[in-house]
Amino acid sequence: MSIRLIAIDIDDTLITDQLVIPPACKDAIAQARAQGVKVVLATGRMLESTAPFAQELGLTEPLICYNGALIQASNDGPPLVHHTIPLALAREIVSLGQAEGLHVNAYLNGRMYVDEINEYTRFYSSFTKTKAHPVGDLLAFIDQPPTKLLYVCEVELAEKWRIVLQQQYQGRLEVFRSKPQYVEFTNLGVSKGAALRELAELYGLTSAEVMAIGDSFNDVPMLEYAGIGVAVANAPVAVRAQADHVTASNEEFGVAEAINRFVLKKSI
Repeated sequence: MSIRLIAIDIDDTLITDQLVIPPACKDAIAQARAQGVKVVLATGRMLESTAPFAQELGLTEPLICYNGALIQASNDGPPLVHHTIPLALAREIVSLGQAEGLHVNAYLNGRMYVDEINEYTRFYSSFTKTKAHPVGDLLAFIDQPPTKLLYVCEVELAEKWRIVLQQQYQGRLEVFRSKPQYVEFTNLGVSKGAALRELAELYGLTSAEVMAIGDSFNDVPMLEYAGIGVAVANAPVAVRAQADHVTASNEEFGVAEAINRFVLKKSI
């Protein structure tokens, strides 16, 4: 069955380490869309830092943001899908982070809120170009369910807290890592894979008509859902093992290679 929808992760997949979209990837995406194939960006980023990439590519399809917690049409209308974290659980995560000296990002109403601007805020913003809004005491500030929460910390601490909190919140929250320094939290059942399924169903498509391309552990659910799940070569071994195919790295235009091979049917 032909691929009619392509979902592409942004960081370390679509964009290079210099945070730009290679011309080869732009060209392949444009050719696929010219053939009627829908192209969707699926990312852990918030809408604010996702939209510029969609605009650069000329995409009009909805965007999957916050690891699937939000599916937003390209216009300024209401979300197609929005799954928030229950307020009581969100406050627990923020309180724990503060008690353990971990930097916490809270994503609420399309903005990112933090206790203060510090080295972790600057590190995160350097990649995402996202503006942080300091509020002094994040726990006191949050009075409604956020879309996502995120700890930014050293790599060793991130893995420690992922393991601990994944077990502690099993059956209540999704806890995962998208980058070595991040521990992310979304509502139970939220994932890129679940969002991709929801979007495909809105389009009347089956999983066999979907291709997904990604690099990290938060991409695995969409690689498993898609009829063709593709990992870039720079993905961890465990992620590559879950993919149907491995393409070139983000630095070697792996997205273009995958589209040329499986959608445009060009010889490699």
